[in-house]
Amino acid sequence: MNFRRTLALTAIVVIALAGAGCRHSGPRRVVRAAVDPEFVKLTKEQLFEKGDAFFARKRWQKARSYFGYVYENYPNDPLGRRALLRVADTYYAQGDPVNLIEAQYKYRDFINRYPTSDKGDYAMLQIAMVSYKQMEKPDRDQQKTREAVEKFNDMIRAYPRSPLRPEADAKLHEVRDRLAKHEHLVARYYIKRHSYYAALQRLNGIVDQYPNYSERDAVFYDLGTSLTGLGRTNEAKLYFERVISEFPKSDYAGKAKRRLGDSKA
Repeated sequence: MNFRRTLALTAIVVIALAGAGCRHSGPRRVVRAAVDPEFVKLTKEQLFEKGDAFFARKRWQKARSYFGYVYENYPNDPLGRRALLRVADTYYAQGDPVNLIEAQYKYRDFINRYPTSDKGDYAMLQIAMVSYKQMEKPDRDQQKTREAVEKFNDMIRAYPRSPLRPEADAKLHEVRDRLAKHEHLVARYYIKRHSYYAALQRLNGIVDQYPNYSERDAVFYDLGTSLTGLGRTNEAKLYFERVISEFPKSDYAGKAKRRLGDSKA
């Protein structure tokens, strides 16, 4: 009897729940995100101007809300396209690691959505600038530095006649200089450990790969030092002489003269 009573009660509960489900079935109401009433009252131009005003005051999130509304509601309008770029700019301006990643995503999104836009060069430059901002010091890992080189080169190849080309060239030179500095620091580490052959390989790599390195005088001097350590004094002399002739005002010129004097003594 107990089993039959339990079974009957279970059936009653199931029927009751099914009935409740039927009573509440029907089309579901879609809950939409609340929209700031001010957005509805203003024109897209006024909204964009408001976003710019908040951007100028470094109120990034507030600016982003205005730019985002313009883009989402006018995605095919020239102003809507500019608004997407400005959304990316707000993330970039905040500058912390998380927002820089979001900025790079937004700039890429702009290029993917509007591949023929006249602002494509700016978006590509900013993608490179994100990597530039993420670079480590020369004595640290240089993954982001190499990534920045690649992205600046991408921009220059895609838009060789862009008015932004001089800025990209200047940044690319700076980034490559950092890579060369990293190699130079490694070479000097080897010199301190008297691993002159390893140092020589690094230094020759700098000369070949980074002809515009800002510390070439130091590289030539270190080449002379490494060659001296290997007993190749005649070759070392040539590099000390280059320091003196090519960089006469460098601090290394005086050191090179002393090294040449020592070799004659």
